[in-house]
Amino acid sequence: MAEIKPIRLALKDASVLNPPDETPLSARFANVAAAINNAYRERFGAASSHSGKLGTHDAIALVAAVSEFIEVSERLDFEYGADGALPLEDAGEAADEALRAATELDSWLDRFDLGNARAELHAVILGIGLWAMRHDLPLQTTEAVVNALAVRSNEAQSKQETAAAFALMQGFIVHLAPQLKADLERSNPERPWRMLNLNFAITAIRSGDAALMRYAFDTLNKHLPDECAGFYEEAYTVASQPGFPNDTRALIEAEHTKWTRLH
Repeated sequence: MAEIKPIRLALKDASVLNPPDETPLSARFANVAAAINNAYRERFGAASSHSGKLGTHDAIALVAAVSEFIEVSERLDFEYGADGALPLEDAGEAADEALRAATELDSWLDRFDLGNARAELHAVILGIGLWAMRHDLPLQTTEAVVNALAVRSNEAQSKQETAAAFALMQGFIVHLAPQLKADLERSNPERPWRMLNLNFAITAIRSGDAALMRYAFDTLNKHLPDECAGFYEEAYTVASQPGFPNDTRALIEAEHTKWTRLH
């Protein structure tokens, strides 16, 4: 199971709210695949496992699995359209397999000292999740998507990028709710449903946009009421620091006051 890390509670400067253009998934993964394949061959020689047999968890095999899925997904989009249900029973399972393969490649980046390719790999993971969401396909490999969303938010350098991350999280909260909303693993603080909702609220705070914050706070309050007192306590502590925008602090303070009284 992939580790899901919380995103930072901090604000970044910005100006516009339009989402940025997305690089095609095939182009993104081509860069990652080339870097991994080249590093693999330099380390182990020809395109075969260093043990003499190419295993399903070898980098070359994992790259091939993700590449094959991307090719198939593009073919399906061309034939049936980029959105809507697909007349294939195993399309969701194929997306899950691709997500698992892409997630396993993350550890190979460390082995090959390719940390500079990690952002692209996380973008590929998110792209696979988006493909599944556009076609209304259930996903079981949710940890990978939630972590990729956190990476997207953490790497946002403008209000434009932060708002785009917010919109993606909003879409995935709705899409993944049927599988995750029951939230039965209460003992696991890194469970996907918890992290997705908390990160959604943090991303809204980082945007500095009052409407986004109100929406995210309402979502958090509805989905994770047991978490709210602790979340707003921490958020209010950060918001009380010098230089924090007054309007943002006021919204956080109002939630902090409400949930403090309730507890």
